[in-house]
Amino acid sequence: MSVQLNTITWGDGARSALLLHGITSNAAGWWRLGPAVADLGYAVVAADMRGHGLSPKDDDYRFTTHAEDVLELRDEWDVVIGHSMGAAVSLIAQTARPTWADKLILEDPALLLPNREFATAWLLQDFLSGADAESLAAANPAWAPQDAQTKAEALEQCGPEVVVETLLQNDPWDVRALVAGIEVPVHLIGADPEGGALLPPAFGEELAVANPAVTYTQVKGSHSMHRDRWDDFWAVVSPLL
Repeated sequence: MSVQLNTITWGDGARSALLLHGITSNAAGWWRLGPAVADLGYAVVAADMRGHGLSPKDDDYRFTTHAEDVLELRDEWDVVIGHSMGAAVSLIAQTARPTWADKLILEDPALLLPNREFATAWLLQDFLSGADAESLAAANPAWAPQDAQTKAEALEQCGPEVVVETLLQNDPWDVRALVAGIEVPVHLIGADPEGGALLPPAFGEELAVANPAVTYTQVKGSHSMHRDRWDDFWAVVSPLL
């Protein structure tokens, strides 16, 4: 059963955009992208996924259930931008309702996590190594102060139990096949493999060759490039809007 998601909005343009964050993040983490997209003439909505931000926690964190939540927000969007887990959920929602988005922009999408134990340990590291803004800023010197602050708040709101359950309930984590069936334009933005990319160049290029609706660009940043390589990330996203 779907739950009502908390949302943040920017702008009142004629076109519509939905922003979906990754696991352990929140809608407030789009503090820079939301206004930038709104300035291009969009009414922008960023949603807290269930178990994240100010949206309710639950005992069901399957991607299909996340997709039901976001499908309740609006029937159709001009563009949906999803990061990591948000990208995976976007693909599931688009597959369930092919008219949902006219275009998908997916930032280092989490299409495949073959090792649940490794992925869980990687995601829990933020909770173990210091989840406060000061520690996050020190560990990520390229982030703006507001990135560290919103991420610290998101980690506190989410908690490790949501991470564990999300990985457990979506094992095996593999939505690669959905990319092949998408008919609307999909732009994949991959991170630098040395920065922990979930979408390495060879993988992104292979998906683009397999489906003419799919294009791929690599940004020399980490998995959270909208935080640590904002200018490069926006240089890719803005022409697509």
